[in-house]
Amino acid sequence: MRLSVIEGIVAMPLVFMTMPGNFLLASLATDLLQVSEGSYGIIASLPAWCNIIQLFAMPVMTRKSSQKTICLAFSWVHLLCWALLATILPYIPHDGSWPAVVFMISLFGASSFAFAIINISWTSWVQEWLPKWSRGKYLGRRNRILQCSSVLFLIAASQTIKAFTGGNLTLGFQWIIASGIVLRAISIVLQQRIYSNEDGSQDRSGSMLSKFKIIRSHRSFFRFILFGAAFGFTANFMGPFFPVFMMKALGMATNEVGYAVMTATITGALAMPIWGKLIDKHGCRPSLIIALSCWMINGYLFFGTSPESHWLVYLIFATGGIFGAGFLFGSFVMLLKLVPKEAKTASISLNLATTSFAGALSPIAGGFIIEWAERHNDSFLNVFHALSGIHHSLVLLTVLILFTIDEPKSSSIRQAVGSMRALRQAGAALGLSYLMNYSFIKRRNDDEHP
Repeated sequence: MRLSVIEGIVAMPLVFMTMPGNFLLASLATDLLQVSEGSYGIIASLPAWCNIIQLFAMPVMTRKSSQKTICLAFSWVHLLCWALLATILPYIPHDGSWPAVVFMISLFGASSFAFAIINISWTSWVQEWLPKWSRGKYLGRRNRILQCSSVLFLIAASQTIKAFTGGNLTLGFQWIIASGIVLRAISIVLQQRIYSNEDGSQDRSGSMLSKFKIIRSHRSFFRFILFGAAFGFTANFMGPFFPVFMMKALGMATNEVGYAVMTATITGALAMPIWGKLIDKHGCRPSLIIALSCWMINGYLFFGTSPESHWLVYLIFATGGIFGAGFLFGSFVMLLKLVPKEAKTASISLNLATTSFAGALSPIAGGFIIEWAERHNDSFLNVFHALSGIHHSLVLLTVLILFTIDEPKSSSIRQAVGSMRALRQAGAALGLSYLMNYSFIKRRNDDEHP
């Protein structure tokens, strides 16, 4: 558990750059290489497609190797992809032409496939050594520490881009990627020392058909997959383009977008231990409903942004970071809680593939919709406001699916909100001022004695 914290700290820079829709990838593709929004939508959708492909690759791998072996092997493959990008970046055309698009799709596609395998194998591997009773508390603290690492990286990356803007921006991105590669190499070496139950995994035997029969018998897990698919489809529709929106519609520089992301990272890190305690005490479902609802309501503040009031973006990211951290953390813990032990790797793989299939087409469609709207509207700011409202409304509707999931030993929504005293002040910043004064006390029936 200690080693996992240490290796996670140095792994975060390269992990952040791999995540779809992050501002560094958006700046690299659309600003440095001049790739269009439509082509960038294809690049942003690659992780989702690779998450589907892994469904067919993981069963073969798990029959021959342990989860630790798979995770480490593809970690090195993932690292080599980024090393190749850093080396060849100066020779890629910086004019948005098809060679630049093809190269980015090919290289980022290989990186995304390796990262998809890493996600599945690490999630399955962590269950071999992490006790159930401490998952919420431990992962909350671990994620908080890792977020602090991300903050330091974001500061360094933003300052590097600012320093090289107007000069050799390619060299600046090379320095950023190279730093992430060196730190990730240290992380992989440390991971080799973490415990692995090579022969004790309960899902190494049995056919894939038998695994799906086991998964089908767990109704709550199936509904969680349905929720993930709905969230993936709606969130990926416009989510990857928000860095592009902020740069083109609000006139924010790349380093300013980085500072906004850093703000969300800091507030998310501070709130993570609170979410861990809430999830341990009240369960994942009520925490997820509260976090996702507040997160999306917070997004409506984008209607008030403009080039003159882009300072509001920092407030949106600050409050959104609190609830976004709770949602992402709660989703991971709920997956560990609902997944069948007898088919854990197959279950995690199926969940990721189904979720990704739903979200694979949406960023491609989103990119071409943005291009169409830009051609038919004189104000790109109006396009941003309209699509932002549609985005947050669609994601907010997925909360309804969460209410149908049965989670063992979870509290009611009223009880969970009542214990969130440390987060009520953030709620007031979102316009939910009633959370500051509302008393979440169960009403006494008339026939009950005082």
